Amino acid sequence: MRRSLKFSLLALVLLGLVGGSAAYFLAQKTVTITVDGQAREVRTYADTTGEVLADEGLQLASHDVVLPDQEAAVADGDTIVLNRARPLSLTVDGVRSDVYTTALSVDGALDELGYRAENLVLSVSRSERLPLDGMDLSIATAKDVTLVADGQQRVVTTTAQTAGELLAEQGITLSPTDRSSLYPAQPLLDSMVLWVTRVQVEDVTEVRPVDYTTVETEDPEADEGDRTVTQEGVEGQQTITWRVTRTDGVETGREQVDAAVTTPPVDELVSVGTKEPVAAASSAVVSADGLNWAALARCESGGRPNAVSASGTYRGLYQFSRATWAGVGGSGDPAAASVAEQTMRAQMLYARSGAGQWGCGSHLFD
Repeated sequence: MRRSLKFSLLALVLLGLVGGSAAYFLAQKTVTITVDGQAREVRTYADTTGEVLADEGLQLASHDVVLPDQEAAVADGDTIVLNRARPLSLTVDGVRSDVYTTALSVDGALDELGYRAENLVLSVSRSERLPLDGMDLSIATAKDVTLVADGQQRVVTTTAQTAGELLAEQGITLSPTDRSSLYPAQPLLDSMVLWVTRVQVEDVTEVRPVDYTTVETEDPEADEGDRTVTQEGVEGQQTITWRVTRTDGVETGREQVDAAVTTPPVDELVSVGTKEPVAAASSAVVSADGLNWAALARCESGGRPNAVSASGTYRGLYQFSRATWAGVGGSGDPAAASVAEQTMRAQMLYARSGAGQWGCGSHLFD
């Protein structure tokens, strides 16, 4: 080969190498990448946004925001913005939810989520930076709650998250028996009504009398119908324990839980005569005035000292009315008096008014 040809071929090879290097150099681009507000320049041969980020080791998560779109072509001098999403476990007034935000601080996240009020109560500082792996954030908003307790009703503006927190904030303590319309752990919402009902349960004792029993004993020596109290009856006492429930001061329930006799009653003892009345009436035959009082008694009452007429008006051996009995000095029930007293009062009546006081008066002279 001629020397001139060799030089020509070498020149062509050198020209190709220089041209290829120039083309490769010209294909390189300078791109600015801003990640979470931090910018840096990179040189890349990538054609799209996604390829540039991949070359830089930046993998996109589902909630990340990237501009321009991953499929967009990249030219020299372009800027790529990547805002990575942070998971946020958000609890607002006791209600929990999981959200994502590209904000870098708590304050930015609140603004992004629409919580712009200044009187929010937060679990962390507004200025705290949000880590990439997220955080827990609790927000308490101001709410108007109607509180009804201890006879008062008022509207309370509060940032308490639960009913229990509101009661503690207002200095209201619930006893184990008290009730509230909301559970202590129930989240508060605006315009809710929290009703506190005071329930008191206490044992109350009551003393009541216990009736005595009348015990009768027959006395064959006493006239039939005669009753003599040999021992006065005395009432006893029993103590009853009630479990009383009061709701807001008004009794709403009462249950007997115990009853005990504290003082036993004393029986009343009564002696009851069983002696035949005829014999008693016959004893009236012997009298100083010579009148047959036994015959009169048999006619008037059948000889029964405790006889009572069907109407209840006339009573005893000689069928006294109460007025007539009292008129001759008697007291109480004529039928309850002894035979001797009844005969004595009958003799007094005869001395005062004669035999005409009885329908059977003629029998006095039998």
